[in-house]
Amino acid sequence: MNDSSPAAPMLSWLGLATIWFGGMISIPSLLIGSTLIAGLGFWDTLLAAAIGCAVVGTYMSLESIAAVEQRRDTVALAASAFGGSGARIVVGLALGISLLGWFGVQSALAGASAARILQISLGWSVAPQLASVALGLFMMLSAAFGFKWLKWLNYLAVPCKIALVGFAVYMALKANSFAEVAAYRPAPGARMDMMTAVGIAIGFFAVGGVIAPDYARHAKDRRAAVLGSLLGLMPAALGLAACGAMLAIFQHTYDIVDIYARLGMPLLALSVLILATWTTNVMNAYSSGLAITQVLGWPDSRRRLATLLAGSAGALLAGAGILDNFMGFLMVLTVTIPPIAGVLVGDYWLARSFVRDGHRAFRWQGLLAWSCGVAVMLLASHPLKNVLGIVVSALAYWAFTALSRHRTPGPLPTRP
Repeated sequence: MNDSSPAAPMLSWLGLATIWFGGMISIPSLLIGSTLIAGLGFWDTLLAAAIGCAVVGTYMSLESIAAVEQRRDTVALAASAFGGSGARIVVGLALGISLLGWFGVQSALAGASAARILQISLGWSVAPQLASVALGLFMMLSAAFGFKWLKWLNYLAVPCKIALVGFAVYMALKANSFAEVAAYRPAPGARMDMMTAVGIAIGFFAVGGVIAPDYARHAKDRRAAVLGSLLGLMPAALGLAACGAMLAIFQHTYDIVDIYARLGMPLLALSVLILATWTTNVMNAYSSGLAITQVLGWPDSRRRLATLLAGSAGALLAGAGILDNFMGFLMVLTVTIPPIAGVLVGDYWLARSFVRDGHRAFRWQGLLAWSCGVAVMLLASHPLKNVLGIVVSALAYWAFTALSRHRTPGPLPTRP
């Protein structure tokens, strides 16, 4: 998919950062801090989150530069390493189905919380399944309008989300002291080593880093692509980690929706719920629609239809109980995504074998390298498998390409 036409929107670093920032600020993102604080002190929690962000930010930046130089999304970039058909079948299906599934998960979580808040605070009885489908369809329509609308959605939603999360933390600090946070120590039996914590942090951000080309391809230049990606990811991730950790210490929960409901503020609780899920889920639907467009071989003009299909399917999965029935399958599918980043980095930066057009239907180097990365992630038990799978797939691609170069030499990447 080539988006280098004049009609394609060109984003400054601020516009790109706003989209990533809005996607990062979500209720599940608060889980990063609350998970790490269970086994680390507060400052160690922030250190682990920062290292995890730096690792993801590294391959995210490399992918973003490739995307803006070639004006290609994730699946189109992958065609050089996997082959045209290989990228559509392997990368397109893995991303499309996984992101569609996570769209359903987010919608189901939002629907269940909305039904609970309406029942407790207002006395309204709403079926969680109905609320999940309704919210999912609403978010899907937002994503279908296209990329330029994601920017404006986040310009409006991000300040509101920051204010709502900040108010929850303010209320917690009002009744407690930050000295309690600084002095916090986990129970001796629950302590977590730093490498495990870093691996967990990487796992939270890994998939988002892989789909960076879907958004960075619209940046004005390489500087805007890298700055927008990093400044959208790191401040939001570290801020949410800190907020999640503090809320876990003070309130014994990271769920700010529950906190607002306890304070007797049902409208604010619903506002947090919808805003926090909305800007994250439209990114899931948008990238899923892009991937499905590639899988089906549709032109870019039909991306909106693909997004509508992906969002509708995700909303129906939410109503059908994806949280109860499909989570195991979805977790396994998600394991297949980080090694894609390794193959992309190996192709563009290590082997320097990127071919913009005219690639074969299948390239064994990319498919085998990706399989090596997936095998590592499936077999390894340590949380660092999230980065190990990426490294293994990148090095494997470089090695396989070097072995075959005497037969099929590859050109250097095409620079704008």
